[in-house]
Amino acid sequence: MTSIYEEILGDNYQRLHPRLQERYRLTGTKRFTAAGVMKEITGGHFLIRQLFRFGIKLKMLFPERGRNIPFRIENSVIRNVSDKEAVVWNREFIFGNKRRHFDAVMEMGERDEEIVDYFGEPSFFVSTLSVEVTENGSIHFQSQKQYIRILGRDLPILRWFYGCATILESYNDSLKCFEIEVHITNPIFGTLLSYNGMFRPSEGERSS
Repeated sequence: MTSIYEEILGDNYQRLHPRLQERYRLTGTKRFTAAGVMKEITGGHFLIRQLFRFGIKLKMLFPERGRNIPFRIENSVIRNVSDKEAVVWNREFIFGNKRRHFDAVMEMGERDEEIVDYFGEPSFFVSTLSVEVTENGSIHFQSQKQYIRILGRDLPILRWFYGCATILESYNDSLKCFEIEVHITNPIFGTLLSYNGMFRPSEGERSS
């Protein structure tokens, strides 16, 4: 059985760094858990960040910013309403005694060349993603069309209100860790959220 990432990338999947190939081969009961540190979390002026407080309960946005923020990630596989595999992304950022989340579920789109990303619990914000392999074997996600989910229907969002996301994940052979860069921008308000850092698989998971 192949993962949704193997399916969308096809032969290009073999161009990924071997550790990324292993990490994204998420099928069946396979689970990936890791912990690390985000060097810096920035973005969004004060008023915009106050609006992000509404995203805390939905586990999709948060107003806190800082440096050297402890981070945890867990990926698992579920079956969606069409009985196809989907990948759960649970991301946790620890700001002192506050735990913030940026959670999502990814599944294959109706078109084979895109993934659909459902943000929050319950899913409120929806984005299609293109997926590519870079020259150095990193995996690159780029948001495309975006929607708001209301009563089970996906309503298109005007591009002025997009949260345009770019995600780049790589593997550092020297430090033996995964590295991540995430940037979310808006055409009007600029950078909404940006973070970068590293993480290593939890004990018991292969990391080298």
